[in-house]
Amino acid sequence: MHWCRCDEVSNIVQDIFWTLPDSVKLVNSFNIVILMDSTYKTNKYRMSLLEVVVITSTDLTFSIAFCLLVAEKENIFLWALDKLKGLFFRVDSCPRAVVCDRDVVLMNAIRMVFPEAYNLLCRFHIDKNVKTKCKMLVHPREVWDQVMEVWGSVVDCDIVEASENHVNALRVVCSPWPIFVDYVMETWLRPHKENFVKAWIDKAMHLGNTTSNKVEATH
Repeated sequence: MHWCRCDEVSNIVQDIFWTLPDSVKLVNSFNIVILMDSTYKTNKYRMSLLEVVVITSTDLTFSIAFCLLVAEKENIFLWALDKLKGLFFRVDSCPRAVVCDRDVVLMNAIRMVFPEAYNLLCRFHIDKNVKTKCKMLVHPREVWDQVMEVWGSVVDCDIVEASENHVNALRVVCSPWPIFVDYVMETWLRPHKENFVKAWIDKAMHLGNTTSNKVEATH
């Protein structure tokens, strides 16, 4: 089963969406959480490949769909996600949670196509980025573990009312490195805390899926 779009001028294929009939049957049985991620430069066309997978009730992973996209623009993501939504037999069978990386354009498209789904950001990649920034901005290296431990307490806080206390603790510990604090606050916590901090994401049924690593493993 496939759909494609061509350039209006050259008639060259620029976006392709494809899936398998068995995948459609499976996704309508296991439709609570879907995970998606894009890979780059892994095909001879050097196009972005958006992969979508689902986890079964026995914790097995299967692919729902693949999308070769000419560019990562909102209208292109909207087209791909609209085709994905069309695979669900009923309106009330759409996913309750969607896990992806921090791609603002993709996140906007998810919000429009699956407005009832909770959008989670991959906590593994967030921690990886914060750790990389910590090694760049925080010195000496002996305090890296302490900083990451405090950051972990912010992410794992499971009570909304207590989250600000953990954030303040992070500010105190990292006060000698204000640039790092600004990075954490402006890049992650202020705009996206509701997409990855435990106190918020546990309001949605995600069955323990908080990273997009299984998409990469499938690829």
